[in-house]
Amino acid sequence: MTGIPLKRLVYPAAVYIFLCAALFGQSPEELKARRDKVFSQMQPNSVMILKSRGSHTTFLTESQDGNFFYLTRIDESNAFLVLSKMSEPWERPSSGTSEPEGGRTIVFSLPVNERRADWDAQPLGIEGIKKLGFEDVRPSSEFEDFFDRLLLRDIDILYMDIARSRTVWSPLTGDEQIIQRAREKGADFKLLSPGEILTAMGRTRSASEIESIRKAVDITAEAHMAAMHAIQPGMLEYQLQAIVESVFVLNGSRRAAFPSIIGSGVNSCILHWMRNTKTMEAGEVVVVDMGATWEHYPADITRTYPVSGKFSPRQGEVYEIVLAANEAAIAMVAPGVDHEEISKKAADIVSEGLVKLGKIKDKSEYRKYYFHGLSHHLGMRVGRSTPLGKLEPGMVLTIEPGIYIREEKIGVRIEDDVLVTETGHEVLSRQVPKTISDIEKIMKDKGPDYSAYLLRK
Repeated sequence: MTGIPLKRLVYPAAVYIFLCAALFGQSPEELKARRDKVFSQMQPNSVMILKSRGSHTTFLTESQDGNFFYLTRIDESNAFLVLSKMSEPWERPSSGTSEPEGGRTIVFSLPVNERRADWDAQPLGIEGIKKLGFEDVRPSSEFEDFFDRLLLRDIDILYMDIARSRTVWSPLTGDEQIIQRAREKGADFKLLSPGEILTAMGRTRSASEIESIRKAVDITAEAHMAAMHAIQPGMLEYQLQAIVESVFVLNGSRRAAFPSIIGSGVNSCILHWMRNTKTMEAGEVVVVDMGATWEHYPADITRTYPVSGKFSPRQGEVYEIVLAANEAAIAMVAPGVDHEEISKKAADIVSEGLVKLGKIKDKSEYRKYYFHGLSHHLGMRVGRSTPLGKLEPGMVLTIEPGIYIREEKIGVRIEDDVLVTETGHEVLSRQVPKTISDIEKIMKDKGPDYSAYLLRK
């Protein structure tokens, strides 16, 4: 299936984005259900603290910690979420605040700064966050003192990813100083990562989360179509990066899921080539690994294209092996299937192919040319490191086999985003062409002449 023409996606963007947010946004009820699930798994007499990421300047950023956003949908910097399962009452109960089942929730956030309203974008503020369903909301300026006093209470477990100094010679971070002071005053609590609870919760996605990922995939698919039309010998890798990421922004995805990987020639054999500085030359292949985001949910799709628009016979041989591994692995995706078996299937196809190519003599040597895993979770964080294990409905994972022959400057990776359904699977990225014939056919049709935007001597 060919991609949707760019104009059809871009021109009604404001209306389209509004409708998507209204239809697919996660409700306060869904978010509260997530927090209640966290409370149910927290140990007695414990507290969890999650922090948003972002600058401590007046310029607000969109960069968020996945766990914080997953439980709040608050998209601003300098905010904190406190989930308490303490046995004792809090020292400053809010008037009229009702205790949630199993624990208590406090949000610390930046207040609206009326004096800067003409200068800077403003946060939701205390009252704005209360409208999201949070009853106890306090200024961020009070958090450090609150944290300091909290650690002196008789808590058993603190779930928190604290900021740590980079080396033994670096000064202690603010988090480390507060914890050290508490220890010196006799505090005796166990420090655990929130991932002890939240990682397992993130194995499967809700219907609204899947729609956000689907939207990110659709935008990324359109960017791949633009890449196929735009690639030509003499173009710099970063120029292609600029084209595909402009498609992200034009369609409402203002931040890439990760630095786009545009690797041509020998760079196609480097898994995470992100410098994108090389000139793409005729006769080379280029690995394009990229992903848009939507509501902080990412896509992650890789395709390999011939710079000249046509694969050489040798490149085609390598490509067909990787494609066979990709398709065979996807065909196995279903509830209850152990991911390890899928990975073994892909590796077996790759190893057999490498023997036929004459690159290895024994199948056990395949890791010389295929040296990464087949899949990772796809959620609020690309590349979540937890094992996939047995697949469950609602999981979204990548399938991305590859072969990298550095001595021949041929690297091929084909990556799809796949949803595990109740009865099997759905390839969310199926609209991005991946057969040799389809790719070569599309690349014959050149897109807009982006060189018109280059400086003239």
